[in-house]
Amino acid sequence: MMEERQLPQLIMRRTLENLPEVQLPEGYVLRSFQPGDEKHWERIVEKAFRRIRSFQEEIRSHFYFQPDRVLFVCAGELPVATACAWQEPAWEDDSGYLHMVGVDPEHSGRGLGYQISLAALRQMIVDGRFHALLETDDFRLPAVRTYVKLGFTPDAPTESLRSRWGIVYRKLNLPCGVEVKQATRPGSATTANEDAVVINAEADIYGVIDGVSAMLPYRDDEGRTGGFIASRLLAEELGSGESGLDLRAAVLRANATLMDRMLAAGVDVAGKWKRWGAVFAVVKLSRNRVEYVQSGDCMLLARYKDGSVRVLTRNQVAEFDLKALNAKRQLSVKGNLTEEVIASRLKALFKCNRDKANAPDGYSVMNGDPALEYTMEYGSLSSANLQRIYAVTDGLFHFIENDEDPLKWQKLATRLDEQGIESYMDELVKEEELDSSCERYPRHKKSDDKSAVIIDLLWAGL
Repeated sequence: MMEERQLPQLIMRRTLENLPEVQLPEGYVLRSFQPGDEKHWERIVEKAFRRIRSFQEEIRSHFYFQPDRVLFVCAGELPVATACAWQEPAWEDDSGYLHMVGVDPEHSGRGLGYQISLAALRQMIVDGRFHALLETDDFRLPAVRTYVKLGFTPDAPTESLRSRWGIVYRKLNLPCGVEVKQATRPGSATTANEDAVVINAEADIYGVIDGVSAMLPYRDDEGRTGGFIASRLLAEELGSGESGLDLRAAVLRANATLMDRMLAAGVDVAGKWKRWGAVFAVVKLSRNRVEYVQSGDCMLLARYKDGSVRVLTRNQVAEFDLKALNAKRQLSVKGNLTEEVIASRLKALFKCNRDKANAPDGYSVMNGDPALEYTMEYGSLSSANLQRIYAVTDGLFHFIENDEDPLKWQKLATRLDEQGIESYMDELVKEEELDSSCERYPRHKKSDDKSAVIIDLLWAGL
């Protein structure tokens, strides 16, 4: 028996930025409405909601109906899931309305609800919308979990609504309402982005990864660098849908897999400077605590409700980078050495720095070395009064990496809050162009890959 609605429907919202691509399981295809689909829509809706609905009354007669706004996932030729990219006069003109999401129960468990909803959101962009909203019920827990995974967050302006959402989140074992902002971009338009972001709403895991290429150039058959491969291996491991995923165990699994990949590629792993690698800053949210793992120069910051910013990690690589930069500066001031000669003379120092990977007097990096288990940072903190968490790669802060200002991390967090990630990156790129010789802000290259993930905890502890 279908549970009946007892309370006004709940509302969820999200922007239409940073939508992933639709990725259907093998054997399924996406298409829009075609003549004759009326009976298929009615069949799916009856099976999904256990109610008979008329396509003519519910959909075709609506002022917003167009065939490309009614979407289907088909198993072969048979439609088995549907969703509408809709518009309702009751809501804002720039907001699309996710409407009538239904999946034939015989095809449940394959993520079709997520994919057909995502397809509808992407259609809203085509229709000129900037935001999306939906209405759902307290008892539609699987649907709410899917919407959270899609990036929707509850609209809860009143204490009554916050209480209802708190009950829903507890039933779903979700830590709290979260809103996630993320962006990543390559340091150069001509090179692949070795950074990766982790957005795993199902397992409540979020963070950033920075790939580290070996000093010896490497490209696989697809043109991918060692750093790119390493960052994607870790991102895939942390992106698992497993709700009970253990952060440390996942990192160590990826570390072992990376060693296997390097050996298979013929990499001489005896020298650490020849290895591929990745550094990372990742969190996992739970009801009352936040767990984290970190290595290298990726950073985690936390802002509390009183506005204070807590630096959760340290830049483990900064002292080694500074040593190399100072050596480079000393060679450069001589004025009679070419860039090639300077690079050649610095090679021994760079090798020495790479040999510090996962050493007691060095820094942590995922490079296949089992010692990562002991050198990576990990821990947990209470979510009480916690408002926001920031995970950033070094490309986002290389101007301040060696700044002695004790408030530099707080200032970075505030700039990200005030400007937003994309706008901050735009401004940073402009500053890099103005200092293309890396003289005002000493660094190894003009522009590095940049990534940030910012998680707002809306109702921690509900």
